[in-house]
Amino acid sequence: MSVKAVTRRGNPVWRVQVMRDGGKFNRRRFLDRRTYLKRDALEAEAELIAEYEASKGGGRGGGRGRGRGRGRATASDKNARRRGRTTPESIMEFQPTPAWELGKPGEVPLFAAFAEQYLAVQDHGRSGFKNKERTVRLHLIPFFGATPLSEISRRLIDQFKVKLRTPTGECATSRRARNATQPRVSSRRKGGPKSPKTINNLLTTLRSILNLAYDYALVDRVPRIKMEPVKKRDAGFLEDDEVEAFLRAAPPEWRVFLLTAIRTGLRRGELFELRWGDLHLDAPRPYLRVSRALNRDAGEWRVKEPKGGKPRSVPLSRELLTALQEHHSGQGPTELVFADESGEYLHRDGLWHLVVKTAREAGIDKHVHPHLLRHTFASHCYQRGIPPQVVQQWLGHASIATTERYAHLGRDTGEDLIDLLDAPKLAARIAAAP
Repeated sequence: MSVKAVTRRGNPVWRVQVMRDGGKFNRRRFLDRRTYLKRDALEAEAELIAEYEASKGGGRGGGRGRGRGRGRATASDKNARRRGRTTPESIMEFQPTPAWELGKPGEVPLFAAFAEQYLAVQDHGRSGFKNKERTVRLHLIPFFGATPLSEISRRLIDQFKVKLRTPTGECATSRRARNATQPRVSSRRKGGPKSPKTINNLLTTLRSILNLAYDYALVDRVPRIKMEPVKKRDAGFLEDDEVEAFLRAAPPEWRVFLLTAIRTGLRRGELFELRWGDLHLDAPRPYLRVSRALNRDAGEWRVKEPKGGKPRSVPLSRELLTALQEHHSGQGPTELVFADESGEYLHRDGLWHLVVKTAREAGIDKHVHPHLLRHTFASHCYQRGIPPQVVQQWLGHASIATTERYAHLGRDTGEDLIDLLDAPKLAARIAAAP
């Protein structure tokens, strides 16, 4: 098969390989399966075959096999180039557009060209870069790509918002459920209208691009962008009985990992990079130190500083301390706390499916995902009366406003304090009255 789903360096990818003339012409591409569908891989395959036909002087070519328009550019590729959209292969071999190719002095570049330069100057190591790149590629360039920056107006942006609110009519099933025997892992469907929160995320990236164009003196003004009203929803979490059922249903080899996530609130990358030297189990008050995290950087997993850039300490509950002591079997301080049989990192991309499957088997009727375990820790802290400033420090939030999204779960400790407003003499007369 020329297109095959494989795992490369621990990441699920589409392997696109075209071999002709006994191996003299051998081209291979890899596309991230979390970002690209199979039809994108088939289009990349068609481009490789077209490259082979061109090298042989075969013109349009008439090769057999799958894929629309093998040996020639597909219709979707033509439409993508017409709209200024980047194709899967061009994303893989992404090179920022040099400043001298953005146009002659005095000319306003097209949005597609400047968007690539915007991505080039962003920090690729930040956790949000992947979302920015996906937003630009899948939403902004297809709509604004062929438009000069100076012609992007409030009216055009409102048309973009209307398009996002309108269903496309597509009802494609998730690529994770390849046959009817696998249950759907999410109730969300492709092709539906975008939620207000999603629309605001796309508009935020658009405004950032236009602000950068203004700073480069490419446009005279940035049009006003009105965000969608969003109803604030409470962060979901697991109740105490649900936590117990969840841990009982978890696979034994993952139970301590999941308990650590629920009782410390560590992020996923911080859990994967946790090492025994970070655990202080013999201290008078046992704790763990968070100073590193495993994050994806330009498609590769790298060890970096935790989100926020500051290390922090989180105390260990007695239940978690006992579980970690039993989990420890003489490993050195530099070895991973949670590792596979070879001592390497656990499969990062399998955690999401593990959590969903475990919640289903535990009978939990909620949208459970890995980050919900962090919400559970924060919610339980507020329910037990821990001050918000302490919870903020344990979670590593840069702003107390982020932590206070759980404030409604705190105890009502202020009701009796209202009596302090009464004047002392008045309070004494009221107390002495028959």
